[in-house]
Amino acid sequence: MDRLRRAAFASMLCLVALAALNSSAQASERRFTYTYGSSVVHPGSIEFEPWTTFRAGREDFYNRFDHRFEFELGLTPRLQTAWYFNFSSITQDEGDHRVSEFEWRGISWEWKYKLLDPVADPVGMGLYLEPGLSTGEAELETKFIVDKHVGRTYGAFNVTLEHEWDYEEQGETEREMSLQFNLGLAYFLSPAVSAGIEVRNHNEFPSGEGLEHSALFAGPVISYAASNWWVTLTLMPQLTPLKKNEAEDALLLHEHERFNARLLFGIDL
Repeated sequence: MDRLRRAAFASMLCLVALAALNSSAQASERRFTYTYGSSVVHPGSIEFEPWTTFRAGREDFYNRFDHRFEFELGLTPRLQTAWYFNFSSITQDEGDHRVSEFEWRGISWEWKYKLLDPVADPVGMGLYLEPGLSTGEAELETKFIVDKHVGRTYGAFNVTLEHEWDYEEQGETEREMSLQFNLGLAYFLSPAVSAGIEVRNHNEFPSGEGLEHSALFAGPVISYAASNWWVTLTLMPQLTPLKKNEAEDALLLHEHERFNARLLFGIDL
């Protein structure tokens, strides 16, 4: 069954790529994968974005693929919305056994509003809201976005606050809160190609109480954009914990992984 799912996913990506090559619309590219910009798609435009996030390396064997299929719709020159369909494939050690599972992770609904433009205004600025719902879990993600184009350089900074409610156990609800800071810096080698670095700091507050741990990630990002499609890849290892429990090793490997990577691909429909 896992092979069939992987084959179906690969086939979908191939069909999307072929559609992109035959399309004549203008794509609205993302130059980072973890860090958002303030720009929105044009009113009436629809963009399809398949995501793949790979995570590997915890205390025991752990590999995870998170897949998101996103459909973006431009509503006004400043407002866009999007729908996400989320899946995960996890292989990990449980006791003496190595198990694999494919999970449906629910749906999410994005709203992004551009307050200021990163080219026309002194600084770009945007607000982001994304509620999500799956079996046994609900979440709400909010972002404050700042970005700016200066010559061949583009930079973006996000502050993300996320609330999660886990109600898989009947009669019990567990709440977690996380605060993230994301920074992306890119240099345009040509109008189509950019390369740079992304930095991510993840801070966890279980039950909304004090800070439990803080992890720092950073790595290279590269992006290519054609007239109607674009692709962006970030490689992001965990560098060091900024706060950890005394029992933790040099890295935080209970809640986080040694290595993350994210690939985004977008086309106009």
